[in-house]
Amino acid sequence: MHMLNRLVIIFSLFLVVFASCKKMEVIVPSYIYLSPSKLITKSDNSQGDASVRIEDYYVFQNGVVRGLFGVNARIPIQATGKNSIRVSPAIKYNGMAEQRIIYPMFNYYESTFDLVQNKVDTIKPVFTFVENAVFPLIEDYDGSGLSLEYNMSTKQIGDTLLKDNGSKALVPGRFSGRVELKSGVANSFLELYSKVFTNWPRFTPFYLELDYKSNIPIVIGMYATSQTGDVTKTALYVLNPKDNWNKLYLDMEADINRAGAGMQYRIFVSFSKGNETNPEAWIDNLKVVYLD
Repeated sequence: MHMLNRLVIIFSLFLVVFASCKKMEVIVPSYIYLSPSKLITKSDNSQGDASVRIEDYYVFQNGVVRGLFGVNARIPIQATGKNSIRVSPAIKYNGMAEQRIIYPMFNYYESTFDLVQNKVDTIKPVFTFVENAVFPLIEDYDGSGLSLEYNMSTKQIGDTLLKDNGSKALVPGRFSGRVELKSGVANSFLELYSKVFTNWPRFTPFYLELDYKSNIPIVIGMYATSQTGDVTKTALYVLNPKDNWNKLYLDMEADINRAGAGMQYRIFVSFSKGNETNPEAWIDNLKVVYLD
């Protein structure tokens, strides 16, 4: 009887050790590598230039979110065989580095991969604008005219915006907008604004995109005019100086909602040299886009 008990104990210990070993087994993962993305716009220029700056992605595996990853990340996947991988573009919400959201104006990228252990599959996301995206304002400086005009109540002689396709342009050989502030008038600022837009929709995703670089702050804002003629000027965002080209994705939905129904709008961009002795500012690919 004692021998039987001893055998039972030995067998039980064997099962425990065996189970522990099974738990310690590590599944050899497959990998996906996230390369930089590309944006494709319509050839008729109705969506403007294919300028994009996506530095992070939300990644989904078979419909389940895997997390937020930066461009050039290599992600281990504990699976093999056919797997659907979806990549959604993540933007800095209103320029805030600590908050990333999925950009609602782009379609996500999705493809099926035959995953193999220890093998790296490269994903090259290609994004397009969603079909119900509307572009009331586009300014890429490559056309014959300009979509923005001077606010003559603030303009001083020597303060101007020029089209420049030199080496400092966003794409050398193609035009960007270069701001010169040479008036020398104390506390003066140059303001450019769009034509008047009527009855922009409320309670729908609504964004402003802009490429820029400067050694002075740039203010982005809007004028809202009510049906009774009352005008409200709102500074929506202040772009801090950047030595290299950067991109802003600015969520305007809350401001449009707050303005109320039946409003007229003008987008403005303003520049002030402050204490900068050699002010310089560049802008390109200004777009307003909302979902209809």
